[in-house]
Amino acid sequence: MIHDQNSDLLDEVRAEVRTWLKENWQVNLLLGEWWQLLADAGFAFPTWPAGMGGRKTRREAAKVITEEIGRAGALGPPGGVGQMIGGPILLEFGTEEQRRRWVPALAAGAESWCQLFSEPGAGSDLAGLQLRAERDGDRWVVNGQKLWSREAETAERGLLLARTDSSVPKRKGISYFVVDLDQDGVEVRPIRQMNGRATFNEVFLTDVVVPAENLVGALGQGWPVAQASLMY
Repeated sequence: MIHDQNSDLLDEVRAEVRTWLKENWQVNLLLGEWWQLLADAGFAFPTWPAGMGGRKTRREAAKVITEEIGRAGALGPPGGVGQMIGGPILLEFGTEEQRRRWVPALAAGAESWCQLFSEPGAGSDLAGLQLRAERDGDRWVVNGQKLWSREAETAERGLLLARTDSSVPKRKGISYFVVDLDQDGVEVRPIRQMNGRATFNEVFLTDVVVPAENLVGALGQGWPVAQASLMY
């Protein structure tokens, strides 16, 4: 019989997680405390790098970790736009400084993010967006409107697509930013549905400031980053 080293490795991971859960999982822990413990152990998002909520494991091992957390009746890691899209995008396209600034907080559920892509005038043509970001020294100044944004009413930051160059074909003049939403000039309005609920929001940005270091990826290369976001 051929010895299956991969199976042995997964068994070791399973045993490690089970032991850790017995020592750390308590039903009376505050949610934030538990999420921080998961992130510190590298069990929140196992495929992410060490020190950023993960331990750079392969997907098979990550699946084992998730299974064991569920089997123990423990709560899973935080979820939302920041965790599903923001973290992976920063790990793929962000600078090392951006990763260290934002990814650990996302892994521990310390921040909520939203997505600011769609616009009223663009319809299904996302590349037709008109919200503008204009360079002003070491910052960008943003003006425009976004639509159909989930979680914007509680989010600390948003993943923003903005037009930074109108002189080139529309897909080449788009850039991708992380914008702080807790500032003057940001107005979030709920979109009321027929049942009275407001699952989505429209977001108005008026002279909103985005530091130059919040640009994700290269200037004018926001379209491929946006495509990757939609894949995630």
